[in-house]
Amino acid sequence: MAAALLWGTMGVLGKITYAETTIGPISLAFLRLLFAIPILAFVSWKRQCKISLTSREIVLFAGFGFCSLTIFEMLYFVSFAYTSVQHAAALLYTAPAFVAIFSRLILKEKLTKHKIAAVGLSILGAFLILGLVRGEPLFSSRSQIGDWLAIGAGLAYSSWYIFGKILGSNRDPAVTSLIGLCFGALFLFPIMAATEGVHPPQNLLAWQLVALIGIGPTAIAYLLYLAGLKLADATKASVFAIVEPLSAAVFGFLFLQEVLSYDSLVGFLLIISSILLISTSNR
Repeated sequence: MAAALLWGTMGVLGKITYAETTIGPISLAFLRLLFAIPILAFVSWKRQCKISLTSREIVLFAGFGFCSLTIFEMLYFVSFAYTSVQHAAALLYTAPAFVAIFSRLILKEKLTKHKIAAVGLSILGAFLILGLVRGEPLFSSRSQIGDWLAIGAGLAYSSWYIFGKILGSNRDPAVTSLIGLCFGALFLFPIMAATEGVHPPQNLLAWQLVALIGIGPTAIAYLLYLAGLKLADATKASVFAIVEPLSAAVFGFLFLQEVLSYDSLVGFLLIISSILLISTSNR
């Protein structure tokens, strides 16, 4: 829950960074990983974890880093520049519905009635937030473009579960995250260089904001979540993860004066319900 609470601060911190500094979304995503990697490397070293990869695992980790981190980070941080923190966080959590579909297609896991219902709730919730239920045209506003980017981030983020299942079975979770973050940063750097250029933070405030995002809702949050997974089963962990969109909505209201419209609120609640429904289907 503490990890999810920290993740919930990313949207507000991201928007503050864009408003107060010249750092772009993709640069912020890259710098976030850059700050987190040394911390995870130190933890892996303290635990005396061995890092060894087969040729097949290198290819899989490259896919993991590109899909679950590079694409996810890029889409999610860019979405903050277009839409509200509340919309972005809610639509990111369409990820469990994507997980239910991909785990059936790739891992051959059973697609239960609960999971099918949850996918339906998640889709309906996303449609409400996007404004499609009230007849708003596709890509008709800056906010809706940001909403679609957040859904894309959810799709990319869902691949974390698939790759994690394959690569994390015989490996310390800190090592799995560390290698994934390294590949993610490696792929993200040329994208950042091509779109925004290579520009380090220009002043103390910019460095402080980047460090805060890289250490708090990135390195510390990952470590807390991984530690929690050792003490609680994955089903409980998935339920506690709903703290992230809930806390993001509260932080967006308190610090950015964001307020959900009626249909967006209903959509938000439907997506939260879909997460709870998927988690109960694993019991």
